[in-house]
This record gives sequence, structure tokens and C-alpha cells, in this order.
Amino acid sequence: MLSSITQRLRGRSAGEIVRLIGHNIVYHARELTPQARRRNRSFQAFDAQWGTDTFAMRELHTLSVDPAVAMHARRYQASSGINMPTWFADLKVDFARTAFIDYGCGKGRAVLEAARFSFARAIGVEFAPELVAIANRNRDIMAGRGALAAPVEFLCMDAGAYEPPADIDLVCFFYDPFGDAVMAPVVERLEALTQPVSVIYLEPNCIGQFRRSGHWTEAVSVDNLVLRNPAAQAR
Repeated sequence: MLSSITQRLRGRSAGEIVRLIGHNIVYHARELTPQARRRNRSFQAFDAQWGTDTFAMRELHTLSVDPAVAMHARRYQASSGINMPTWFADLKVDFARTAFIDYGCGKGRAVLEAARFSFARAIGVEFAPELVAIANRNRDIMAGRGALAAPVEFLCMDAGAYEPPADIDLVCFFYDPFGDAVMAPVVERLEALTQPVSVIYLEPNCIGQFRRSGHWTEAVSVDNLVLRNPAAQAR
């Protein structure tokens, strides 16, 4: 226990440690609420239906990842696709000409939920090889049961180094996956794209990286933040 805590704190500044402690206190307090328990039961129902492994949380210190990158990441926790139909309708997604990208996809839950829509591609970017292996198994299970309408690809790499495709419209999904140090290059690459790019951002703790340039318009869909670049706004 002590060694795992030491590993998580190694290399962090005093300010980063304080923020990490605060983030964990808020997280654990929220997980004790009746709303969180109901949400978790619904999340577990997905795995019960498909025979997948998407729900169980994974702490970073249990994964074989670069500590220099891990210090900017969050724990893996599944997200639900229950609001996807509303998000995609609000964004007026043309599925046949759009790729869905989940940054920090973990075990692939959001990617697999999105792939039940007819996107041209569904992509997950994740830096932990153990989680990518689980995501690929989950994909194979659902594909074998005919549950996926879009081709699915999981990439094992640092999200800050990922170059998103420039030849297709994008819907990018973030569930508070990492801190500002990783989000900054991600946003820079997205802002360099000229095609329509829409962002769905749950728990937007790094929203300042999007706001600093004035490049994005913001709206709310099912109480979650959505952003669009100029090309998406003009569509």
C-alpha cells in the first residue's frame, strides 16, 4: 500500500500533490452517493449484457505505464453511452463522414457504445497497454455478437502525441482523462484541423486549454459540455 502511494506521488510538486489529494477526496465522496450507486449498477448491466469487461476501475499504479506520462493522467473509470443519441443529435452528426475518437479510452466502453452508431470509424487512444488489450478483447466480443456498426481501432500511445485524421469530420470525446500538460498538445492539434471538429467533454477540468484561443463555441447537451470549431459551427 505504502509503495503504491509513493509511486503515485513520485516526481510531483507540492501543488500537484495537493490537487491530486483534492481530486481523490471529491471522487470518493461522489462515489458514495445514491446517484453514483445507481449509475454504477447501470454501467455493470452493459458488461452483463455483452460479456465484456468495461466497468471495473483501474488505478494508474497498477498499470505498466511511463511514470512521466502517468503523473498527468487520471484513473480509469468507465463512462456511459446513455446520452450519446442526444449528443449526436444536438451536434447534427453525419455518421457516414465522421470518425469518433475517445482520448484516454481505457477499456473502450465509450468507443464501443459509439460504434453501435454508423460512424465511419471509432478510435480509442490509450497509453496503458493492459487497458488496450482489454479494449481489444471487448471489441472482439461485441463484434462477434454483431453489435458494432462501425469499424473499431484502439491505439496504444500517449494522447499528447496522437495525430488525429485530417480527412474526415471528427467527434472527440473526453471524460476527464488527463491534466493540462497532455491536454495542451491535444487541443493544439485539434485547432490546427480545418474540417468540422466537435468535442464532448465530461468533467471539463482542463477547459481552459480550449478557451484560451477563442477558437471554440460552447454549448450544453444533457448537462455536459460540447464544443465546436469554426468549420463545425458553419455546417
